[in-house]
Amino acid sequence: MGVETTNPEYDKFASKWKRCRDAAEGQDAIHEAGELYLPRLKDQDWDDYSAYKTRAGFFNATWRTIAGLQGMLFRKPPVVTVPASVEPLLDSVSEDAQPLQIFALEAVEECLTVGRAGILVDYPVVAEEGVTQADAILRNLRPTLSLYETESIVNWKKETITSQEVLTRVVLKEDRTVVDPDDEFSEKIEPIYRVLDLVSGVYRVRLFVLSSADGEQFVQEGEDLFPKMNNQPLDFIPFYFLGVDDAEACPDDPPLIDLVDLNLSHYRTNADYEHGCHFTGLPTGWITGHTMEQGEKIYLGSQNMLVFPSPDTKVGFLEFSGAGLKCLSDNLERKERQMAILGARMLESQKKAAEATDTAMLHRAGEASLLASMAQSISISMQKALQVFSDWAGGSGEVNFELNRDFFPTTMDSAQLMALVQSWQYGAISKETLFENLKQAEIVSDNKTFEDQEVEIANAAPTLASGMGLTGQA
Repeated sequence: MGVETTNPEYDKFASKWKRCRDAAEGQDAIHEAGELYLPRLKDQDWDDYSAYKTRAGFFNATWRTIAGLQGMLFRKPPVVTVPASVEPLLDSVSEDAQPLQIFALEAVEECLTVGRAGILVDYPVVAEEGVTQADAILRNLRPTLSLYETESIVNWKKETITSQEVLTRVVLKEDRTVVDPDDEFSEKIEPIYRVLDLVSGVYRVRLFVLSSADGEQFVQEGEDLFPKMNNQPLDFIPFYFLGVDDAEACPDDPPLIDLVDLNLSHYRTNADYEHGCHFTGLPTGWITGHTMEQGEKIYLGSQNMLVFPSPDTKVGFLEFSGAGLKCLSDNLERKERQMAILGARMLESQKKAAEATDTAMLHRAGEASLLASMAQSISISMQKALQVFSDWAGGSGEVNFELNRDFFPTTMDSAQLMALVQSWQYGAISKETLFENLKQAEIVSDNKTFEDQEVEIANAAPTLASGMGLTGQA
């Protein structure tokens, strides 16, 4: 068993991940997969199958749902707290200089698509001892966050150490570009494997590449690396799993797998419907009572006239009649309604009939429960990664990361607003409570503090309320 060996749980979920990836990517990926999602009809040759597949449109409810749920999670920016010295680093947390919010956005998209991702916190390995924080700043040494797709996390292992389950190995598959030494314009992509493990309780990193001898076996490149923090080796692997329900290494079903499978079923039904429309919608002429002479051609069109000598000759067009296509059409609509229930609420705007209020509330509550669970789980893992990032950057102080959980705008009509203000005016609630309610109703900007509001009010011109003596005292 080589370094490329995959975990049994990886093998179990790989086909589900592929379905989710292809569905989210859209029609090109679905068509490219060919018979995996759209089997050939009986005795159908490849030319006919190609036309059959081309006519089959893929209605991408999967991606629309992912984008919609992602937008709900980032309707408000994440709450992030780090030491002041670390704040400038948040504008570029990854090797490709992504700001933290974009990094978090991609992490959430991964979890919505396939249900799992991973974050590696890394720091350049320095050969010499005694490198101070000042030296690190001078040499632009800084920690980074790397996001790994679930397909890249090929193997992992946990062990119980001092009564705690600890991650002791992670194997990550990466790609690197190799330039042909004989042609500077020729490049190819080769796989490499990054192995993170604990050796006698010490964090170690190794890289494995294809052997130059046979190009088939993976061999270690370079020496073992032992990253350090504050000139001390780490006693843990700084890799954190992101999931929908938890932060465990073992994957769970993707959150939208039921929607994905129904979306693919809708695609197959649509293929049959378009196939039927193609063959029944094109007119087919017919003639009886006339014998075609050798070389005879019959032309149709307004510029031509049909003349047949036999009085028994009849001509016409075949016209489809029956309920077959109606059944397919109804089936498409039924599956679209099912997809809406499973999460694709963006489809509902295409229906003429408005959804009942109670049903809409149930749908929104279902989405909120899914997103609330995801927001909590991802926030915990992001905060752990950010804590190590901050420690490696030499920060000292509180670290916090929390995704938005206010998914729907809170509306407040004029009567509710008036009642709230009157409650404050008569001393039933404090001014701070009034301010918090106004923020929740999004009347006041979410990033504004109570102190900011007080300064603005003090600097503003006198209001009608102040002129009437409405100062908030009973």
